[in-house]
Amino acid sequence: MTQETANAARCAEATGITSVRATPQRLSVSDSIEDAASRILLAALDQFTANAAIFAKAETIESVHQMRVALRRLRAALGLFRSALAGAALTTTAARAKTIASALGPARDGDVFLEMLDAGPGAMTEAAPDLSTLRAAVQRHRDAGYETARQTLQNEATTIFVDDLRHAVTTRDWHAAPGAETAGSARDFAKTALARLRKRVLRKSRHLATRTAEERHAARIALKKARYAAEFFESLFEHRRAARDFIHRLAELQDALGADNDLAAANRLITRLHADDASAALTAGFACGWFAHAARDGVAHARAREKRLKMLKTFW
Repeated sequence: MTQETANAARCAEATGITSVRATPQRLSVSDSIEDAASRILLAALDQFTANAAIFAKAETIESVHQMRVALRRLRAALGLFRSALAGAALTTTAARAKTIASALGPARDGDVFLEMLDAGPGAMTEAAPDLSTLRAAVQRHRDAGYETARQTLQNEATTIFVDDLRHAVTTRDWHAAPGAETAGSARDFAKTALARLRKRVLRKSRHLATRTAEERHAARIALKKARYAAEFFESLFEHRRAARDFIHRLAELQDALGADNDLAAANRLITRLHADDASAALTAGFACGWFAHAARDGVAHARAREKRLKMLKTFW
């Protein structure tokens, strides 16, 4: 853990903060591709370990979320630099990060579902059935997810993942493409990568309102990768206001599609819980209908965000 992230973790513990969020990258125009990759990968790893430390003490909802964010940023960075840096250590890291993120998924899904249930159908005061049976089933699912998260973080494999990645980055245990070690090469690399990711976002987000759930999910992934890349490389360019606007627009649409994805996941979980517990049949049907209606509203709002996305100016 870097000194900056270690201080953040200690501050979080002392003040009762429930998580450590990603901090802005501080890259230099003189950085090589290797320099930039090292900083970005270590920052994501530090965010993961800081939140794992918080979870070990308090098991906060936000620490679970931020651990998953850190792993997503880490995997996005590995994919971003794949054309310039390759090797067994990085390939292994990507696979391990995916495994850990998947193990943390049920805990996060349970937290999100409970929030959605309470804020959505659970907040209705009229014409709504008693949701206590369904809520209890979701709570059991969530508790099982937290037990899995607890075991995963205590597992030696997770410690090995952290130690091996830190060693790989600090020793630069990878094969660098020609020019990746050259001072200043990070900025040119960033320009090419951001242009490519922006083009993919525009293609994937076209006509969102008429796309299938799978296609909207693919658009969300493209948005997420472009947003993370913009956050990684923002400090390499002078147009900070344009960069902030670019990141904000991507985040806005990503959040909208994320809510759509959460609603779809909620319906899948309800169906599964209903199959396991017949007593929740009435409330499961009611909640499914409510979430399906909310999902349609979310897609409609995506049209306006899509138009704003097309007008985005580049900052690189």
